[in-house]
Amino acid sequence: MSGPHVELKLPDAERALAASLATAWRDFLYTPGPGFTSPLDPGAYRSSLVVVPVEGAPVRVSSLVTPVFGGELCRLHLEPLERYRPESLGSFFEPARTGTVYAFTPERGSGAARAPERPEWRYEGLPLVSRLGRITSVRLLRERGRGAAFSWEADRGILLTGVDGVGCLLLSSAETSETALFLPSVGLHRALLDREAAPSPDVTARGLLGYGDWPADVDVAVELLRL
Repeated sequence: MSGPHVELKLPDAERALAASLATAWRDFLYTPGPGFTSPLDPGAYRSSLVVVPVEGAPVRVSSLVTPVFGGELCRLHLEPLERYRPESLGSFFEPARTGTVYAFTPERGSGAARAPERPEWRYEGLPLVSRLGRITSVRLLRERGRGAAFSWEADRGILLTGVDGVGCLLLSSAETSETALFLPSVGLHRALLDREAAPSPDVTARGLLGYGDWPADVDVAVELLRL
């Protein structure tokens, strides 16, 4: 018996938004604050992300999370932004622009906006404008999972390739629907993208996609699709 099947694929409108990212970018923004970086994966940034193309409306990238099968599945979520406050966001293109966070001040008894003073709350890497200022291709990362009594498909992320030919990954996360992962260097996640990559028992699609604690009979595979 095949059991229930769940599909979390990008709707046509979001798929078109993802394809539209293959263009010139004016800026790439993030929401600073706690959880932006991880001590376990310092090369990944977790945030609500905003792509600002040279032409057209900004696009917010986050996750859509669905409780199912006793756990949680997710897919990437893209939406156009009509209004946003760029001054409150940090920039991967200009690291000196770190945005603002809202913190409770006991002496005032209210929240106040201030710069993200902790290094782990902001981006401190090299400016990425030379890599992401023009995106030449966008490919969809589709996940297929199967257990003993259920199965699913989910559009987990997109692989962006810039003029330098190096890929960056936007990946959905089941931790919170307000954020997605940005990986400027795919690093260990190359196991999701390259079938020729040397296999490692410690680096699997299951683990990288967040299914390490699921039953051992759950199988997870991925493929890249052109948009």
